[in-house]
Amino acid sequence: MNILLVDPDLFKVQACNEPTDDRLLYPPLGLMKLSTYHKQRGDQVKFVRGCDKTIIYDLFNEQPLWDRVYICTVFTYNFRKIVSTINFYKEAVGGTVSKIFVGGIAASLIPNEIFEETGIYPVEGLLTNSNKIGFIDQVNIDQLVPDYSILSKELYAINSTFYAYATKGCVNKCAWCAVPTLEPVFVPYVDIKPIILELRERNGDKSKLKLMDNNVLASSELDKIVDDLLFLGYGKNDYTNTSPRKKRSIDFNQGIDASFVTEKNMKLLSRLCIKPMRIAFDDLQEKNDYTRAIEIAYRFGVDEFSNYLLYDFKDNPRSLYERMKINIRINEKWKTDRGRNANIYSYPMRYAHIKSTGNNGSEREDVPDTSKREDILDTAKCSIAEWFADPSWTKRFKRSIEIMKGAANGAISPTTSLAWRTIGETFEEFITNLYMPEELLRNRNKHEKRTYLASGKRGSGLIEEFRQFLLSLVRNNDQRFYSFHNAVSTNSMKKIKEAINNCMDKELRRWLKYYTLR
Repeated sequence: MNILLVDPDLFKVQACNEPTDDRLLYPPLGLMKLSTYHKQRGDQVKFVRGCDKTIIYDLFNEQPLWDRVYICTVFTYNFRKIVSTINFYKEAVGGTVSKIFVGGIAASLIPNEIFEETGIYPVEGLLTNSNKIGFIDQVNIDQLVPDYSILSKELYAINSTFYAYATKGCVNKCAWCAVPTLEPVFVPYVDIKPIILELRERNGDKSKLKLMDNNVLASSELDKIVDDLLFLGYGKNDYTNTSPRKKRSIDFNQGIDASFVTEKNMKLLSRLCIKPMRIAFDDLQEKNDYTRAIEIAYRFGVDEFSNYLLYDFKDNPRSLYERMKINIRINEKWKTDRGRNANIYSYPMRYAHIKSTGNNGSEREDVPDTSKREDILDTAKCSIAEWFADPSWTKRFKRSIEIMKGAANGAISPTTSLAWRTIGETFEEFITNLYMPEELLRNRNKHEKRTYLASGKRGSGLIEEFRQFLLSLVRNNDQRFYSFHNAVSTNSMKKIKEAINNCMDKELRRWLKYYTLR
């Protein structure tokens, strides 16, 4: 059989002089395992990314080349591109849609929507049995060793990294998470030793192991998992069998659940070289569990944390600000501990509805607003002071968070002076940052007079001037605040330009014009 594996062209590779795995695309593990399965059957396998017209036909015979086409899916908000890719490859099988197999995350979450647009009903869930794709040999494809040879090292993060699971599923059923649908049964132990050993034999040794477990600390077999990883050489002082040698490390990439962190299991994990440790801080109500977990990990020698902070789910800007502030305060505290260089990188992660299918073909739609207020304000809903003290998420605010974290590759810097500068030293300052035009927010060195580093040059002072303008509207209970808010908060260029054209207030017009600079 001729087998075509397709990874839709959904994401761009970040441009850089020396691409490293943290800047490249995650490998499509499902397709890689399918490659192994079909090669073991003796089939011919080809992998492509995106819609490639050159491989649709056998040009000599003008016949479709492919007996089967497999297409993977990731996020549901890539729905339009997924659908267009599926429909594109119908020609590659002569229109016989039964020869096209669609799987992955989106396929499992919104199978009916994909079927309605393509006429192809996806393969849902994990490929734990090959009979799900029409074969009778009953192979657990999900447990096969991924075929790294089909991928480009210039595009995919496979240069120094292996990917595996030591558990499957999760004991939690978080409302915002897709795992209960994708992996509904919690499997507390998966023997990864044979997979890693075979990966090394096929591809040579690699220094990093990304474990994709969703809640490894919930496993009753954690001691066995740690023993496996030590056997494989992921202890604190283990190196690759390469020249030059590289230190091996583990990344529990999906994070560690703070509520499961104990002295006992952290003592177990401390035997491994975990770099970084990821502990999510999704809700301010989890503050005690989170700070306790961080301090336990720190006591057991963890110095590098990369922690996600979910926002725009059921929280508000104050909740996110308080969580970021907690991390900054911990970083400040750790700076006084001589001989240690521990840091927390905070990664605000915007909630994406797990069944969002995009808006008019865009990459993602705005998820349903669960907050108590909307982007548009009027005096009947709340006073200015009330809104400013306890605002809800608006499209402008969410856009500003993404700009803020872009200054440190998607994170809030662990350098405390830069972190305070990014988010604001007070909540009031944070809100003015959320309202701020992109031109000012992106170019802080150019527009901010206050300096945060000794060698920093003073900017124009426009940032301070904007804050003064906005706060004066609030403190004076100025009704112009509603006009300004309603013009900028929907993050619509069309609406901003309409407001400029209709505005007779010179001061408001002046600041609104800054929102048109991009």
